[in-house]
Amino acid sequence: MNNYQIKERIAQLYIALQFCSEKIKTFTAGERICINQERFQWMHILENADAEPRPVSEALENKIKDVTKLVAKYDFKPYYEDPFIEEDEFSAVGKENRA
Repeated sequence: MNNYQIKERIAQLYIALQFCSEKIKTFTAGERICINQERFQWMHILENADAEPRPVSEALENKIKDVTKLVAKYDFKPYYEDPFIEEDEFSAVGKENRA
């Protein structure tokens, strides 16, 4: 993954967590921990390209995709913006990854 794709993934995970917190409770506490672990590992990879990713399980990835669809369907905007990426540069929903 290039840096843009990594930042897109971080934003996607952040939005999914915010949607779960603010709208429809979807993830268990353990799933939220796993999502945050992946987010912070991607942030670490941005600083250290030799670090290994820690992707969530396939089942949890499917839940994240379902929530991402709901985010788009309801045009969800989180109360708090993602503090880890630039506002104008990246969007978590509805854009294809750039190579």
